[in-house]
Amino acid sequence: MMLFTDSEPGLKLSVPLRDSVYERTFAAEMDVLTENELLLRGAMQDHRLAVSHVWRVRTPDYEVLEATAQHDHGKAETCAPELCERYTNIAGVRVGRGFTKRILTALGDLPGASEHLFLAIEMARAAQQIYQFPPEFEAQFPPIVGTSGHAAFVSWQKDRAYMSDLANSCHTYRDASEELFRTREVRCGFDPSITRPQPGEKRVFWRNKRLTMRATSTGGFACESAMQDRVHDILIRFEITANGDIASAWSRGLRLPYHGICEEAQARTTALNGMRVTADYLRQFAEHVGGASGCTHLFDLSMDCLRLFCFAP
Repeated sequence: MMLFTDSEPGLKLSVPLRDSVYERTFAAEMDVLTENELLLRGAMQDHRLAVSHVWRVRTPDYEVLEATAQHDHGKAETCAPELCERYTNIAGVRVGRGFTKRILTALGDLPGASEHLFLAIEMARAAQQIYQFPPEFEAQFPPIVGTSGHAAFVSWQKDRAYMSDLANSCHTYRDASEELFRTREVRCGFDPSITRPQPGEKRVFWRNKRLTMRATSTGGFACESAMQDRVHDILIRFEITANGDIASAWSRGLRLPYHGICEEAQARTTALNGMRVTADYLRQFAEHVGGASGCTHLFDLSMDCLRLFCFAP
């Protein structure tokens, strides 16, 4: 059941506010089990409920071998505890195309299914942040002795080779960015050892996210979505007016995968100002902050906010 909070006709929020604010947090951490298996733990909560998931994941195809869920807090009419039993049926799903459909099929239409789906999506995003390069893969990319830019270029090549979907998925991973490693200083914003985790290592990756929606005095909402982990520290902030217009759009990246390149995608956020959001917001935001000229993470952080609204066509 969708609960709509009216600010003005045409702008509705699908979750209830508390003291004019909605806030949702996500936290995850990952251990290395074997040379091709990871253990991922994640938890999500807002003022209505708290749920947690545990995955055993096989790389490099990121297949969920085993999944469990726990209902930590919340009334049954908001989040049905029976969903936890159903959640085990997602075992076998792979992160990628068809993921959302598989989760929804397993959960059905019980209250709280959408919240478990939100958490599952966050789990999927976090899972793919750890690579487990086999020795034969590493051998293709011998280390280069030289500047930090050389090390960053090797890391960038490995990223694209290990996960082919990265190529041209954002500004940094587009083909044209290869030339930038030769013409400017680029450095990794992360410890390269993250790509060489060893079996038995604990908390090799962690991630914290916070989404906040505040009702404004003019009938709109101030939205902020932030993410911190071992590779990123980024935030996007914007206001949606009562008419659905974007204002005060801004973002910043304090820690980025490739400093010297990633900042250019961050600079595009202000182009959102003045845009009227419609039901086609996926395409609208892809054109402005996502796609091959943008940043996948800024796009995802934006979508986390926008999916809580119901926009007119």
